[in-house]
Order: sequence, then structure tokens, then C-alpha cells
Amino acid sequence: MLRTTPSTEQTTSSGHPQLATVPITFPVGIPGFEEHHRFFLIGLGPAYGPWLALRSALEAGPTFVVAQPYELGIEMTVDIDDLHQAVLGLNEPRSALVLVVATLRRPHPTVNLRAPIVINVEQLRAAQVPQDRVDLPLEQPTEVPLYDTARMRTASPQE
Repeated sequence: MLRTTPSTEQTTSSGHPQLATVPITFPVGIPGFEEHHRFFLIGLGPAYGPWLALRSALEAGPTFVVAQPYELGIEMTVDIDDLHQAVLGLNEPRSALVLVVATLRRPHPTVNLRAPIVINVEQLRAAQVPQDRVDLPLEQPTEVPLYDTARMRTASPQE
């Protein structure tokens, strides 16, 4: 069993820009979308803050809104069982990038903490890794809005 914590996870801005241009492979797909095996992780732009798009490489395929839990103010530990470690080729927690999937609600999205997506950033392999813990909700409210024009002003260079 491998365990990732916020201190051992990769971040999308820590030397892994290839995540936006190279497909991430889900060897077994995503539950409910098993036929989709390749996705791109794409920044949505400054107004979206920490929110990213996980978009299928297939035309008209699904797109999921995701974020790293710590960027939403959520601290969580993810347990990765032996089967998922093998599927991901994951040996070290520092090779893991953990994302949570959002449900778009107003005024703020909720996120599923019970089924995070774990990406091995070295091999670009991913899987949704269910957590058998009742303390992790399926719909965790967030205080981070999906879209906020105020972020655009703070992201603009100073003149």
C-alpha cells in the first residue's frame, strides 16, 4: 500500500508542463467511461484559478473539471492499493499527482474525495482510485468558485 499526502504529491507547476501536451493514459479507463483511455490535462485560464480540464483525446469524449485538493484548501491522504500501484507503475509517492473531480454547482463546485484520480507524472499513467473511508465525502463543498473575473486582474502583469 502506497500513501500520498499533500507534502509528497507533485504539483502541476513543478516541472511537469508536458501534462498539457502529452496524453495521460488510463489503462482501465474511468468508471462509466471505460472506452476512453487517453486524456489531456489542460489549464482553463486565469479566471478559473486552480480548476483544470481533464479532456478525453477522443472527439466528443467527456471532459471533467478537476483540481488538486490542497489548492482547494482540502488536506487529504490517498491510499493506493497494490493493484492500482501496479496499474500506475507507481513506486514513490512523490511521483503521484492527486486530483479530485468536481460537480459543478452554484455558487461553488463540490468535489468527490472518495474517488480521486491519481496520475503517475513520470509514466503519464492514471487511474481513479476509490478510497474505502467514510470520512471522505462524495460531495465535499468548496469555497473556490469555478470562474472568477477577479483572478484575471490579479494574474495580469503589473504595468
